[in-house]
Amino acid sequence: MKIQLCLVSYLFLFANAAGAQTPKKSGRLTPQVQATSKVWSAEKANAWYNEHNWITGANFIPSNAINQLEMWQEDSFDPETIDRELGYAEGIGFNTMRVFLHSLVWQQDSSGFKQRINQYLDISTKHNIKTILVFFDDCWNKEPKPGAQPQVKPGIHNSGWMQDPGDPYSKDTTVYPGLEKYVKSILRSFSTDKRILLWDLYNEPGNNNKRDSSMPLLRKVFSWARDIDPEQPVSVGLWAWDFYELNAFQSANSDVITYHDYEEVPLHSRVIDLLKITGKPLLCTEYMARTRKSTFKDIFPLLKKYNVGAINWGLVAGKSNTIYAWDDPIPTGDEPKEWFHDIFRKDGSVYRKDETELIKKYTSQVAPDITLDKKAFQSTIDGKSTNLYLLRNRNNYTAAITNYGGRIVGLWVPDKKGKLTDVVLGLASISEYQQPAGGAFGALIGRYGNRIANAKFSLDGKVYTLAANNGKNSIHGGKIGFQKVVWNARQINDKTLELRYTAKDMEEGFPGNLQVKVTYTLNDNNELKIDYEAVTDKKTVVNLTNHSYFNLNGEGSGTITDHTLQMNASHYTPVDATLIPIGKIEPVAGTPLDFTSPATIGSRIDSDHDQIKKGSGYDHNYVIDKSGIERLQLAATVTGDKSGIVMNMYTSEPGVQLYTSNFNKGMYTLKGGGKDDYRSAFCLETQHYPDSPNQPSFPSTVLAPGKTYKTSTVFKFIPTK
Repeated sequence: MKIQLCLVSYLFLFANAAGAQTPKKSGRLTPQVQATSKVWSAEKANAWYNEHNWITGANFIPSNAINQLEMWQEDSFDPETIDRELGYAEGIGFNTMRVFLHSLVWQQDSSGFKQRINQYLDISTKHNIKTILVFFDDCWNKEPKPGAQPQVKPGIHNSGWMQDPGDPYSKDTTVYPGLEKYVKSILRSFSTDKRILLWDLYNEPGNNNKRDSSMPLLRKVFSWARDIDPEQPVSVGLWAWDFYELNAFQSANSDVITYHDYEEVPLHSRVIDLLKITGKPLLCTEYMARTRKSTFKDIFPLLKKYNVGAINWGLVAGKSNTIYAWDDPIPTGDEPKEWFHDIFRKDGSVYRKDETELIKKYTSQVAPDITLDKKAFQSTIDGKSTNLYLLRNRNNYTAAITNYGGRIVGLWVPDKKGKLTDVVLGLASISEYQQPAGGAFGALIGRYGNRIANAKFSLDGKVYTLAANNGKNSIHGGKIGFQKVVWNARQINDKTLELRYTAKDMEEGFPGNLQVKVTYTLNDNNELKIDYEAVTDKKTVVNLTNHSYFNLNGEGSGTITDHTLQMNASHYTPVDATLIPIGKIEPVAGTPLDFTSPATIGSRIDSDHDQIKKGSGYDHNYVIDKSGIERLQLAATVTGDKSGIVMNMYTSEPGVQLYTSNFNKGMYTLKGGGKDDYRSAFCLETQHYPDSPNQPSFPSTVLAPGKTYKTSTVFKFIPTK
């Protein structure tokens, strides 16, 4: 009951603070709180929160560091250990780490410190982990000193952890100008860095009996942060519910509400219920103390239920000694029967397998069905680094994309039984994608998707000669195209990946320096959206697409001939023997190419029809029935006969190439162990018509300087029961 009464008092203060009012004097409820105008509104905070999947993770310090100083100082900073241990976190699906900085490291070597922060962020991004950075701290030892840190005291919880800036420095206003430089220097350097999730400005202000004496520094750090105004939210976590003035100020000035709670479920539930009155997202940035009944088994599902961010204390047992309880030391250093915090031992083995299995079950970052080895996608090609990026929405849909060729490596969606099914054919490593035969599996295609006759076209009277890589014709941009280059990648959030590439003037024979941006977004409507943009400095031709091979029953599950297809296309462009359009647009009615009504892909795929024989099945451009080129419109619907998965495909393009893998020969071993067999997948490549540069009657693919090429494609998935 005490905690509830304290919270009610705190929330009374918050309500007044949020309204920029001054509470009337009423016993202890007297502080005057004013929020700055830069504090995020609830609407902005919730929009930010909704960009991310459920935030899960731990407070992180590498096992070989006793405190923040030892983690960050140059002579003890250990990227190898950080990399290994963040890999443990990634393996159970954690997507966020809360990490403490220290002002003394900045005072020693400000530029070196920032370089090490950047190095840490690179490592964390490699593991698909965002970071919450913490500035000040009132916990544990009050006299931090740079240099060699104290030895571990056996069996003592956090025996070497240091406050920042310490005591009495946190109360000494003469040191504030130096602290201001530190905070602003770090914020200024990383204020737009997408690798950082949130700034936690002050950990547990008022701890160690400081109470309200921490208020001046608390006010200052908020003021300094607002001066820089970072893109990321700022917050200070609530932790002691009877610290009325501190709590009111923290919550009124925090963009999102963070808090600490090591209590069992009933009390923790009350905290969540009462904090909800703020209308802002909640992140619990410290919880999980097993001997106090704050356990993964009980608290993790609770936080998931309420969509509260879940950041427990402790990842790997080490020099911080947090497997020992706060108030129950074991001076002999013997391992306690029940760990207080932490999940892993140094070698990566888990303390309790049932806990890590529970975490995997609830986490939003890794699904048990997804077994890709990220290291197999980490390589260097032409001096550029390749990697694998995961996009995931709140419904557990997941896309794996590599920046080598912008390829969709896998796409997991639930089938009619709720089982995650990988519906895109892909390979298991960068080296396999580099095989001589290449393969366009999942790749971004450019500068010109599909075929150009005789590998030539003219523009303003000048003839441009391309690579003849499809008989006498050019296909998919040439021998290298866009599918065998490394794109510059930036993961904007859990659901969005941005790729950029600049094709140089006359690359593959095309004129103009073409700057391309492609954005993949996996949203909560279960849509994988691909947005393409391009600009050029010289008139050129552009026709971008994605070449994913789909099997809605799952990669390696057999042929797609029993999939049902319906296309919003009453016309197509007939082709010659080399699959170049003959310049006509003809109706599909009365031909095996008619999918205006639902039919199985295989029902007419072997018919004795001239066009079918030329393509050895379907390899044709369909003209979408639409009123205008720019409008995003439903183009096709495909249903997996076994999985029940329905895929609706929308595009702003005028055409779509239906290809039924007629030329696949089982040359490749797919990531799931199967083969890319004959007719084991279908492609729906959204596009302008093939050979448009040589076909004046077709919609133009010319892009001029000063104009922006824009197009979008959406794959929307609907599981049926």
